[in-house]
Amino acid sequence: MSQTTLHRTVDLKSAVFILIGFIVGATIFVLPGSLAVDAGPAVFLAYIFAGIPAVFACFVMAQVGGAFPTSGAGYMIISKVLSPYWGFMYLCIMVSLVGFVVPLVAFGFADYLKHFLPWADVRVTSALIVAFFIFINCMGMSLSSIVQTILVLFFLLALIIFGFAGLAQGDTQLLQPMFPNGFSPVILAAITAYFSYAGVFVIAEIAGEVKDPGKTIPRAILISFAVIIFVYTLIPLSLVMTMPWASYGETDMAVVTASKMLLPSWIVSFIAFGALFAAATSINGLLMGLSRDFFMGAATKQFPEYFAKIDKRTDAPVRAVLAMGALSMAGVLVGGSITEFVQVAVLGLMLTQVVTAIAVLKLPKVLPQVYQDSHFKLGRRSRIFYSWGTIIFSTGFFIFLAMSSLTAVTVGAVYLLIASIYFKKRNNVVALGMDNSNDQDFS
Repeated sequence: MSQTTLHRTVDLKSAVFILIGFIVGATIFVLPGSLAVDAGPAVFLAYIFAGIPAVFACFVMAQVGGAFPTSGAGYMIISKVLSPYWGFMYLCIMVSLVGFVVPLVAFGFADYLKHFLPWADVRVTSALIVAFFIFINCMGMSLSSIVQTILVLFFLLALIIFGFAGLAQGDTQLLQPMFPNGFSPVILAAITAYFSYAGVFVIAEIAGEVKDPGKTIPRAILISFAVIIFVYTLIPLSLVMTMPWASYGETDMAVVTASKMLLPSWIVSFIAFGALFAAATSINGLLMGLSRDFFMGAATKQFPEYFAKIDKRTDAPVRAVLAMGALSMAGVLVGGSITEFVQVAVLGLMLTQVVTAIAVLKLPKVLPQVYQDSHFKLGRRSRIFYSWGTIIFSTGFFIFLAMSSLTAVTVGAVYLLIASIYFKKRNNVVALGMDNSNDQDFS
């Protein structure tokens, strides 16, 4: 037996841990080191700069979740306020990201596992951890939330231990010169680092399973963001105060490598476990959020309706989870570098943020009653401020990054062109079917 309605089982605490776990994942253990190689000691500033547009996106998504407290909220607002076409394009971008982002995090997990099992194969390990969380998500949101909470508490403690140890024992002389390669690499690093904030979307995407979503969603975003910005400033700063910034090009385990300079071996192992748990929470959160997007697309007949079923025993969209899991596995098998995966993901995220912000801008005019009934509602000035801020930052980030990633932009453009052709032909088929049905009824 199956159904198509998701139950509300996620409270404020669970929502906060889901969001923190989705954002503060394996990238904070791996990405700051690789970014420091180009940005230098100013890498911690890159994370602060990246947080500025994330603040704008937070409030935009709070409005989305408040107006559409349902799973797949981003898709719903774009489809209803702009057009079904733009809603479909949003879905296509989000669904495709699972093939880049989940493998990225899985590879980070595999790299840190080598601290304990040097002989472990990266690709095999990545596939196994993805398979494990496909199973967890098929068992329902309640189990996923419990696992997420436990793992988040563990890896946050590991990050805080390293962060304060780095500040206490680090050398401030290593911060000079602050911009060894100029300011431009810091901006590129900030754009790449923005991926680490991308999880502000997930809380709106699972809104259909959040208790009292109008109040819980904005509170969860704000509480989580306060923790995240603190951690994202602390860790990169501690890294560049512990080891020369150029030396991070020689390791895939930046935080563990630096912690060996500061802490006893047993604490280093604890931090390595924290990195593993951080990667695990990100994989869990990604499959959780993106499967709900795919589920909503199937429920509105943008994708095959076969995937719009909820398993009655687990109350989970099992078929949608399995579909996203299959795409994740495909990305693991194809492989690629961490930076390549991140930059492709950021390009996609910038596009979705622009479209979402435009939808929020137009919401009161197109759907005035929905806006008035929103439990969380931005005032006119705030809505314009945060929406235009998101549009401007996202467009600027996209252009700057696209200039250094022309291949990714070209491939993405071809993909979206194919998606557009599919959408047009599918609509023609549906319209033809309706016309034939009407003719038969008339006869």
